[in-house]
Amino acid sequence: MLNMLSETNPAQKESPGSKIFYGWYIVGTSMAIHLWMCIVWVYGIQVFFNPIISTFGWSRTAISGAFSLQRLEGSVEAPILGFLLDKYGPRRVIIGGAFIGGLGMISLSFIQSIWMFYICVLLAATGTGACIGQTRNWMIVQWFRRLRGRALGIGACGAVFSGPLLVFTLFIVENIGWRNAFVVTGLLTWLLVIPLTMVFRSKPEDYGQLPDGDTPNNNNSNDQRTNTSKVSNADGPQLSLTVSQALRTRSFWALTVVFGASTMGTSALGVHQIPYFESIGFNAAQAVSALGFYTIFSALGRLGAGWAMDFFNMRMVMVGLLTLQATSFLILANITEYWQIIPFALLYGVSFGGFNPGRGAVLSAFFGPRSFGTIQGLNHTVTVIAGMAGPLLMGLAFDLTESYSVAIYFITILTFAAIPIAISAHPPKTIDN
Repeated sequence: MLNMLSETNPAQKESPGSKIFYGWYIVGTSMAIHLWMCIVWVYGIQVFFNPIISTFGWSRTAISGAFSLQRLEGSVEAPILGFLLDKYGPRRVIIGGAFIGGLGMISLSFIQSIWMFYICVLLAATGTGACIGQTRNWMIVQWFRRLRGRALGIGACGAVFSGPLLVFTLFIVENIGWRNAFVVTGLLTWLLVIPLTMVFRSKPEDYGQLPDGDTPNNNNSNDQRTNTSKVSNADGPQLSLTVSQALRTRSFWALTVVFGASTMGTSALGVHQIPYFESIGFNAAQAVSALGFYTIFSALGRLGAGWAMDFFNMRMVMVGLLTLQATSFLILANITEYWQIIPFALLYGVSFGGFNPGRGAVLSAFFGPRSFGTIQGLNHTVTVIAGMAGPLLMGLAFDLTESYSVAIYFITILTFAAIPIAISAHPPKTIDN
């Protein structure tokens, strides 16, 4: 068992002569895990929202509180997860995460009270969080340099097909009930995710490879790496900072505000998007299809933003994503007919998808790979306050006004306000001692 979990067993080393760079196998596998977790939890949990309310009669604010608490848990988990990744690598982290996440989903089938719901949501969220975003970004940052933005974008595309595949979650909820559906999703998480972790490796250097599949004598690749680094980090050469050094830069805190503003909106819709469309008159299938549209369109952002951040000024890319996100919220607040979902889904999908690899690309370019796991975790920790507020704000707005409009307009203004802060976020040029 220990050998299975080990990532440094010489017998597991990959041949440097392999035609396909091993990093791409890691990208593909992380996509598959991300896809599954989105189907059954990240987006899929919304399918359970109204059935649970119907069973217990809980308010939307009470339900939303669990997912706000989930964000708080994420703030505690993120730096710990970063430390564990830096120290032990991704395989053990994801195995543990898949086990805990599956256990949390199964536990939800037995809930009888709101406090049990909160505990089980935290359990499932803790495990799920360890299997996707932060962990995926950590692996890709280690295995790619020149192609980092594109690899991050491709790796984040696991969510693209999850929207249309939510029909699976909807099907089992409607046919076997929400309690049994949680059991099925939990068991399948164990059976699907844990075996896939055998693909993961920590760093290419441990297996006789270099990032991007380069060879030691590939001078052209080295030149390309240098040039791309200058383009991606257009305001100066890339540094590789320690955690304490990163925390003393203005850049870290400016990016924290930018990502926090974006996170408030995405976390709000991450819980209430399907309930919102149902509240304005669409049926469950139409509401699920709306989410499906935006996940498909998110592929444009995931791939396009990753590519753009390899070649263009990252701050301007972030400005573009914020503008699209804020505009999509304006459209969302004024939807009256089904066809209007398309322009909303397009703009929101591109912006949401773009920030998914964008955060990792920006943080790694600004602060380097040296302590990337912990720096990314701390950034997530600070932005979590906004992430907690989003679902609560939406739930409270509906309970007080029977409409989500006030909350949507608020997050629209907040997103627009983050644009000048993104413009001011310059990469650090020196290290303050």
